Amino acid sequence: MSSQKKMIADLLFGVQIIGAVIFCGAYILRSFFDVTGSSVAQFGSVVAFLVFSFALAIGAHRAAPSRLTRQTLATYLVWLVLLLTLIGVVSINPAYHWNDKDTQTLVTALILTVGVIAVSRMKGLPFDDPMIKAFLAIAYKAVPQVLLAVKFLAEGASGTPGLSVILGHATILIRLGQIYFLVLEAGWDRNRIWMAINETANEASWIVASIAWLIVM
Repeated sequence: MSSQKKMIADLLFGVQIIGAVIFCGAYILRSFFDVTGSSVAQFGSVVAFLVFSFALAIGAHRAAPSRLTRQTLATYLVWLVLLLTLIGVVSINPAYHWNDKDTQTLVTALILTVGVIAVSRMKGLPFDDPMIKAFLAIAYKAVPQVLLAVKFLAEGASGTPGLSVILGHATILIRLGQIYFLVLEAGWDRNRIWMAINETANEASWIVASIAWLIVM
């Protein structure tokens, strides 16, 4: 890969980290006084998504280690730390109460997890197969984000800053750009393929949640 493309990849990484800090920072600051529409179950499912995405990134790094794969690993780690902080802030806000929408999100994710594990057993695939990790990541991010849209429509979404909605799309698209450069560098191994599918499903479901946010705001 040319030095110019490596420079662009480095720029994407820097913008991704800044976007993650602003996205979560805006959410965290808002959550100190407004948690309307916020869901600890959904945030927790995002943490699970990040764990499985990190596992895919580890696979890509092992297949062809480079500066770009290390940046991808760092990207998911930064998001993980920030999301755990957000969960802590929402949880200590006395206005937040677990409700049936949170339970629905958790139960749905668990049912999908069982389904993915069943498929892996039927196909004889190990738990750490890239496809299985991607399906689990989708179960814990894309599907809960659709359920978050339902929660927005039922309860409102003032606890979700517009800046975070916009940056959610920007950072997902940037991560897809980072994956593009990973592919340019080392080709389409199965980890890179499923990383791309995983983040594409993430963006599609965030569009659904964003539409619901626009309707209620």
